[in-house]
Amino acid sequence: MDRQGNVLNKEQYIGAPIERAHLHRGFSSKKTPIKWIRFFRACVLQREIAQEQKSKRIKKIWFILLGVFLCNFLSIPLNFISETIGAFFGVIGMLTCPGLIVAGIMTYLTNMKFKKNFTDGFDFFADYFSALFTLIEEDLQLDSRIALEANVKDTVTEENLIKNESYTSESRGFISGVEKNYERVISKGSCFFNDESLIFFQFSERTRERIIKKRGSSGKRKTKHKYRAAYPFTIKMKIPKHKYQLNPSIDTTQISFAEDDEYYVFKVYRKFDVKKENPAQYNPYEESSISSFAVDYFSLEVINLINTCYSCVTPSA
Repeated sequence: MDRQGNVLNKEQYIGAPIERAHLHRGFSSKKTPIKWIRFFRACVLQREIAQEQKSKRIKKIWFILLGVFLCNFLSIPLNFISETIGAFFGVIGMLTCPGLIVAGIMTYLTNMKFKKNFTDGFDFFADYFSALFTLIEEDLQLDSRIALEANVKDTVTEENLIKNESYTSESRGFISGVEKNYERVISKGSCFFNDESLIFFQFSERTRERIIKKRGSSGKRKTKHKYRAAYPFTIKMKIPKHKYQLNPSIDTTQISFAEDDEYYVFKVYRKFDVKKENPAQYNPYEESSISSFAVDYFSLEVINLINTCYSCVTPSA
């Protein structure tokens, strides 16, 4: 929808200024669950439309190159071409090389412009968080808003590097190795429930990159980049004391507990790991593996974390 509440069609999404402004740098905002779902959909559709426009532009560039080549080729006298096969290919080379260079530069610039204005990541938020916000919507206060901050930048960058150390292996042909660990907060947010409980959540991506140099059976040296990604989801819940009382025993092996004058404070943690939980989908050569988790699986696991916190208290009489 636009600011006046009118429904936008797919073509009009590309011109929605608020959503488009967030596509590259991420976002930080407060919205009701239904508005978050509309926001995610707008972002995804905008990127899809921009992707289609980019593909059409690149095809147009190469069709123009082909057309210029054909026009120049057909204008060459046939007797000139038929003199020698070498001359024939020489003419083709003279005609195509400059065109290929120009087309290659224009394609590169088109891709860079798209990457500057749009980025990956909103498909993830649209699927995972839309499902989660739908599940908790009935537990929120009337017209309550969910504060959500998101970072859709890449994780494997120098600014996210937290550890860099050498790596060794006894595998055949191993020469040298480096292991780098990165961490990025994908999103964090908060909201109030109907019972005045306050929930904070944070979702992170931890990526381990191994850069291995080894010598193959043929003696040729190779460099491989292998990744292992895990996704910790942390929930901190502040449950009001005037509405709940603490259960006599709390299993502190799975939950952290503290309290202040007004709240019981619980902190629980769940780490999603594709290699352990969905090994068939694990690919060591992909930086990110979050899309390998089913949406319903993710949402229900987060709901289980919330229920774990509530299991530590009982409603006051």
